[in-house]
Amino acid sequence: MSEALKRHFDILKMLSKDRALKTIDIHQRLESLGHKISKRTVERDLQNLSLSYPIVVDEKDNAFCWRYAQGVAINLFPGLSEAEAVSFIMLKQFAEQLLPESLAQDLEPYFQEAKRTLSSGISKSAIRSWPDKIRTVPANQPLLKPHVSNEVQKEVHAALLRDQQIRVWYQAQGKPEPKEYVINLLGLVEHGAAQYLVAKFEGHDSARILALHRIHAAQILPTKTNKIKDFDLDTYIASGAFGFSGDVPEIEVGLRFYNGAGFHLKETPLSKDQIVREIDERTLEVTATVRDNKRFRWWLLGFGEDVEIIFPLELRSSVSVALSNALGKY
Repeated sequence: MSEALKRHFDILKMLSKDRALKTIDIHQRLESLGHKISKRTVERDLQNLSLSYPIVVDEKDNAFCWRYAQGVAINLFPGLSEAEAVSFIMLKQFAEQLLPESLAQDLEPYFQEAKRTLSSGISKSAIRSWPDKIRTVPANQPLLKPHVSNEVQKEVHAALLRDQQIRVWYQAQGKPEPKEYVINLLGLVEHGAAQYLVAKFEGHDSARILALHRIHAAQILPTKTNKIKDFDLDTYIASGAFGFSGDVPEIEVGLRFYNGAGFHLKETPLSKDQIVREIDERTLEVTATVRDNKRFRWWLLGFGEDVEIIFPLELRSSVSVALSNALGKY
């Protein structure tokens, strides 16, 4: 590789869409990489490269600043491979809503390039059809996603990305009007059809869960996020926070399933200590340690007459009362 070609390649690698670099900064970086050239040579290189690549120049503080143009894919090599194209298609299909708007906009040209790569007649490999063969199906009744304002989503994503506080106007369930709060974002969780913020209210020390769709307006603040010491999002979720209550005890349950219900638990257990005993080809007994939260009880009630709680007696009695009350409505 010639010295000029290597230098051009290093320039292309250091440029980005997000932050423009002054000519003097590019010159200094090239020198740190071992290129012995003048600032004037760097300027000529940038001007020549801008004829073949989407490089734009802005003048700021009497200096030229160079960056890649927005809205275009930057391909330093010819096109995307099929594996790369499939990865971008899968990202768009399953995770686009969790991407901050700025990142999604930057990736849009790659999404389009991926679509062109997989739709072209040039390639014949089986991987081209992979996105058409993969879907996710919710285990529960599918629900329509609640509406979230684009402006709210944009501000929330920006605050979370930059670790900055945010002011929100949040209407709690059952309240007639939204209230204003300053919150510290700790995480964003997609749970079922909705998205939820894990946040610490300013002046409080514990994490709370806010439904993103209940935020009427949001405004990112210049102040940095005031985090909870040693907070870990995975640990918080594992504590049962999204089982509608994280502060609940673990209990050992004994369940008897009828009419073939519950046999899927042999392959997808309730817990690591689960024990299964088959009574007959249609009846199954299961013991396991679970968190006694609302999610677990709703799951039990979903089986209707096809499950019987053997123990503990308190849970058996509670579910019996719930079923009796339901029967009374019919």
